[in-house]
Amino acid sequence: MNQINKTALFFLLLASFLLPDEAFAVPSFARQTGMDCSSCHTSFPELTPFGREFKLNGYTLGERQMLPFAAMAQLSATHMNKEYDKSGNKQMWRQNDPQFDILSIFAAGKINDHAGAFIQWTYSNNSEQRADGSIYHHSQLDNTDVRVVGRNDLFGKDLIFGLDLNNNPTVQDVWNSTPAWGYPFNGTNLPHAGPSFSTQIDGGLSQQVAGLGGYFFWDRHLYGELSLYGNANKMFRILSEGQPWDKHGVTRIDGRNNPYWRLAWNQSWGADSLMVGTYGMLADIYPDPANPHGRTDRFTDTAIDAQYQHISDPGIFTAQASYIHEKQNYRSSFDPTCDPTSDPCLNKHDHINTFKAKASYLYNRKYGATVSYFTTTGSNDPVAFDNGNGNPITKPDTRGYMMELDYNPLTNVRFALQYTGYTKIDGSSHNIDGNGRKARDDNTLFLNTWFAF
Repeated sequence: MNQINKTALFFLLLASFLLPDEAFAVPSFARQTGMDCSSCHTSFPELTPFGREFKLNGYTLGERQMLPFAAMAQLSATHMNKEYDKSGNKQMWRQNDPQFDILSIFAAGKINDHAGAFIQWTYSNNSEQRADGSIYHHSQLDNTDVRVVGRNDLFGKDLIFGLDLNNNPTVQDVWNSTPAWGYPFNGTNLPHAGPSFSTQIDGGLSQQVAGLGGYFFWDRHLYGELSLYGNANKMFRILSEGQPWDKHGVTRIDGRNNPYWRLAWNQSWGADSLMVGTYGMLADIYPDPANPHGRTDRFTDTAIDAQYQHISDPGIFTAQASYIHEKQNYRSSFDPTCDPTSDPCLNKHDHINTFKAKASYLYNRKYGATVSYFTTTGSNDPVAFDNGNGNPITKPDTRGYMMELDYNPLTNVRFALQYTGYTKIDGSSHNIDGNGRKARDDNTLFLNTWFAF
């Protein structure tokens, strides 16, 4: 039996074993509210207008559960276009092999009438790689969002307001155009080659920081938030549980006053809703995480985003777009005595721009198709944008697309076939490693099974 047939048989057997008799929705929330998950989600994790309001109300709708627990698991197989580079170095480990990827346990739901939480612990079976190429497992506290909320009238209109504690900038957001819950919702969990650079707000600080702030949502139209972030250590250490603080393997930011902001306008009419907004963050980061003292480099991310949603029977259409501009001020790392004629020198100021756009259609809540486009551009800097792989290009520029087909036999079970194509990686299309490897050699085909219970 060839490898493709083995993989197909693996997923068919898995489906027959795992499919439950009824849909529990996003499990602990569904049990709390007594509603199917289609009330809150188009297809997890995309939220409906009701799902957004449920989250903004602090997960408090319904009856508190004695055991507010749920679980999620993912299994997959991944194929990369070129498994080896021209020197014989492996670029994709365990290619084509069926993999158990992750298991997440959730403690999520209502605490009382004014407080609720979403807490995720994740065991990742194969995302870490040793120097010898072997892969090992890891577990840690994942996305966490704890809220205290209230409601009142302001100018005769409903006002939701609250305090929020989280460990990943944008995880508290209720639209799927921001990084934490943006597309792609999942991808290969195997260590593999690919783009090297992104903005700090796009996962650079996740599960390493603690943010505390306030938000409001007025008349189901105007949303605003201001939060302050610091490292998730000392009294906030639990929010980064599983991170290698003792090995200095985390990003360290200065103080607890690194601001994150969000402002959005939401409009709903009939089956449609539209949001346009802005968000961003300023982070002062120590150049050497092993020595979190002295001056810092400053990263300022400013973004604009939008989301459109049409929810009806039998079809659901969603589209999101986000543009992030990051200014990088290397006020600490910059060496004014560096001679660029003899050594590569870090610029004092750099920037990265990222753009992502995605559109999807879901028919009868079972059959889905998604297309997306992504691009990264930035400064020319031989130090900041050296990917360490021998690439002679010193720009972060990456460009590509994704296509995905989904089958959702139940609202808490999904089978997905996802293809990622690259036309440029780390500034180059034809020589991304200095050894003739093409960007398209890193194209991947990803078969995924996701289910929650």
